[in-house]
Amino acid sequence: MRNDREIIFYDTEFTLLDPKRGELLSIGMVKNESDETLYLELERPPEDTMDPWVIEHVLPYLHGTPVSKEEARAQIMAFMGPDHPYLMAYVNQFDSMYWYSLFGDAKQHPAFWIPIDFASILFAHGLDPQSMGRQDFFDRIGVKRAGYDIRPHNALSDAQILKETYQKFVSYIGNAK
Repeated sequence: MRNDREIIFYDTEFTLLDPKRGELLSIGMVKNESDETLYLELERPPEDTMDPWVIEHVLPYLHGTPVSKEEARAQIMAFMGPDHPYLMAYVNQFDSMYWYSLFGDAKQHPAFWIPIDFASILFAHGLDPQSMGRQDFFDRIGVKRAGYDIRPHNALSDAQILKETYQKFVSYIGNAK
């Protein structure tokens, strides 16, 4: 059953795997219907509060002008509109926790209250939830990653590839029936 709510694909980058102590560094969002994007980098905390892996693998790809949390919330609210669209991440556990933290409350934000994660969709169709990490999966469903400005651990790049992967996967499973 499909719903008429817009899907917005999103990804985040953050300082620690502990959402109680960590901070959101960036968020990338892509609308399913229009391909409209939003990419925000937030004001950074000191590096000594970050996981060393993040310093090495995420910080080198952050080149935008950082915004405050208040400005990030305002831009996200304007981008999403009033209809509480679905949010979909590849594996949304950490993305969702940092999303809720940004808005200060798990129910006071501009998305539908239940986030969707693509890894669970893969699992429900009998595939390894880590399939998006393998080229053979992309080849099987017809995703040409070469057409993207793929930057590792960049929230917008990750959200864009997720959008196409989801769309191709829905078509792939529809054709398999």
